[in-house]
Amino acid sequence: MSYTGVWSVGAVPDAEVVALPRRFAHLDETWTVPDGCADDLRWWLGGGDREPYFTPGPTAAARRFAAFARGGGPTAPAVAAMREAATDLLHRAEADGTDPEGLFAVAVRKGEPATALHHGLGAEASAQLPGWFGDFLLTADEVRAVLPDAESVLAVTGPRRTEVLARVDAWAYAMTDAPEGEFDGAGLLAGPLRVLRYAAAHGRGVVAVTGAY
Repeated sequence: MSYTGVWSVGAVPDAEVVALPRRFAHLDETWTVPDGCADDLRWWLGGGDREPYFTPGPTAAARRFAAFARGGGPTAPAVAAMREAATDLLHRAEADGTDPEGLFAVAVRKGEPATALHHGLGAEASAQLPGWFGDFLLTADEVRAVLPDAESVLAVTGPRRTEVLARVDAWAYAMTDAPEGEFDGAGLLAGPLRVLRYAAAHGRGVVAVTGAY
């Protein structure tokens, strides 16, 4: 089945982000955890990110990480409802003509852009980013709190940047239908960081949502 994976990150009014949890506090808080989630998380953080992923085709490790990141973490009705509301906030920000510096979106056929970034960074570095493999919701105060860590892993230079971009490209061209040479790995590092910097400078919250259509 063909699909397009999308990752959207945007600066939105802080008051909207602060209000979201209160809007859905009445919903049932029964949590659902995907089968094997805890085992996959231990594997990824315990060195699974450094196993051979492409030899040259995708290995079992690559397929395991793709399924893990795509499957999502623990969730509940309130979390799902907030995710929908966060998506609406992004759509409104785009429709309202928010400064382009405060918006970032990337799409790729038959793949997940945020997963490519997290593979590129590896487990230790990607753990410095908020949320779950590209999905997060931050108040203005939280944006300012996470920005230094995001800077440390996304604003990389020299050999580290070369390594990260090579891993991003390896994922993009083996695990998606991105045409060879056309995936913007550098933009995948720069875009989310640009939005976080913009939000920190303007006292705004940030929402980030992964999806497919």
